[in-house]
Amino acid sequence: MHMVSFQAAQNIERVVNHEGVEKSMLTEYFEANRLHEDARSILYRDFPEWYTWQKRIVSAHPAEGERYYLRVLLNHVTGATSYEDLRTVNGEILPTFREAAERRGLIEGDNTLDESLTESTLYEMPSSLRWLFATILSMGKEIESFPLPDIQEEYDTSIGVTREIFEESTIELNVEDTYLSDSLNSDQRAAYDEIMSAIDRDEGGVFFVDGPGGTGKTFLYRALLAMVRGQKKIAIATATSSVAASIMPGGRTQIINSSLRRSYLWDSMRHLKLVRNMRAHSDPWFAEYLLRIGDGKEVTNRDGEVRLPDEICVSRTGKDTDLDTLIDNTFPSLDANTSGPDYITSRAILSTRNDSVDRINLKMISRFQGDEMVYHSFDCAVDDPHNYYPPEFLNTLTPNGLPPHVLKLKINCPVILLRNIDPANGLCNGTRLVVRGFQRNVIDAEIVLGQHAGKRIFLPRIPLCPSDDEMFPFQFKRKQFPIRLSFAMTVNKAQGQTIPNVSIYLPEPVFSHGQLYVALSRSTARKNVKILAVPDAGNKKRNSNDSKKKSSTCSKNESCDYLVGTYTKNIVYKEILTS
Repeated sequence: MHMVSFQAAQNIERVVNHEGVEKSMLTEYFEANRLHEDARSILYRDFPEWYTWQKRIVSAHPAEGERYYLRVLLNHVTGATSYEDLRTVNGEILPTFREAAERRGLIEGDNTLDESLTESTLYEMPSSLRWLFATILSMGKEIESFPLPDIQEEYDTSIGVTREIFEESTIELNVEDTYLSDSLNSDQRAAYDEIMSAIDRDEGGVFFVDGPGGTGKTFLYRALLAMVRGQKKIAIATATSSVAASIMPGGRTQIINSSLRRSYLWDSMRHLKLVRNMRAHSDPWFAEYLLRIGDGKEVTNRDGEVRLPDEICVSRTGKDTDLDTLIDNTFPSLDANTSGPDYITSRAILSTRNDSVDRINLKMISRFQGDEMVYHSFDCAVDDPHNYYPPEFLNTLTPNGLPPHVLKLKINCPVILLRNIDPANGLCNGTRLVVRGFQRNVIDAEIVLGQHAGKRIFLPRIPLCPSDDEMFPFQFKRKQFPIRLSFAMTVNKAQGQTIPNVSIYLPEPVFSHGQLYVALSRSTARKNVKILAVPDAGNKKRNSNDSKKKSSTCSKNESCDYLVGTYTKNIVYKEILTS
């Protein structure tokens, strides 16, 4: 009484009398249960993981002990038509599903770290190998956890000197930075003179250099550091983010002591203001527009939205191809420029949310030329003896700050570092790199921007945890290379960086203070900016009504031109700017 399929031209009598036609996967499941005791504990839905269905016969060769590894292969390998296909890797038929899954990089091998070092010895210099070895030793651990002897004081050259001052004395003075003071604009010159005057008079003091992104704060700091160090004085450069610290010579991250802040800083601080946008100095109109956006002074419509310049907007059709148009504008002639040293690193697409960034990066890596290498993470829930959170479930999670489970890379593709690995040498959270080579267990990448440009590093997989410990009801750990693709990145990740050609994708409006300004001000000129902004869904109906009947009156801070142009939200909390 089971279903039998046949071609219309076939003889029906031959069809029903054909040998084996009375058998189906269900009847053979019952037969296997009758013949094999091991089969009786397996549900019908799980049966293909243990037995093979070939030519209307169930093979009585269960893959004992390999159920998990078979499931891993079934989840990741496409196009396989038999178990033998699943066990075939690079033309070699492996004896077990475990070996096949390990060879494909789907499960972690017992000797992954040994293989990382072995692969690296083929092309790394000794100094790089030592750095890689130290990185592997320090993965998720502190130096105190190793049984190392205490430092003997007679060999410690920093005894009697604070660590910061000792390290400061080892920083080489960048000769080029000594000439920066000759190129300061009027705002920078005023701040520079006031600070240097206090230093020369030995008065000290606290100065707050205030200015939106692109006004040349880092340029000013480098000029000050070079002058002070050139006078053989101590200048310790600190920043609250690793990326900001990495672009200053000898920079480090350090949080100001809260008691110092309360008792001294804000009462005696001198406020120095920078307002001229130096990134966009070649486009004065755009520089002024950015300043109005950053200060929240650009006129708005009745919905509180600002109008974007027509020449930077990508026209909208409401179709998925709009994003492709933005990509084409950002990465023109991609195939002809994939190997160019500056092409990839001089452009990026910014968006506000990780899901939009991931969508763009997947589109881009599929367009990018070259063979693809796919790395899968090894995920686990710490202290989960009952396996309540199996790896297949954990693989579907991508918490903020972690790389994806499936990391697809190609030679010369851009990536961004997600952890502070070696900030003193430019390897910090937010550093942009280009992939130059890969093996099964290590990735060869090159820093492409900043004072460490050209430095090659070799990254191993390292254990990573979300920064928010309360994100899940369990402790989540992912072992993966600490990078993401960076054809596109979040606006927050781009803060502090100059990107000559920047595009902005806003499928929904910005949602935090200063986000629109940060996105627009990454570039150097209006002609190098493109933006695809989808109107706020809540305002679409109101805008539609406005287009039928134009308001006759507008406030002085409100744009009346509802009929044309692209509008979007600009969130600025002015109390932050004036506090």
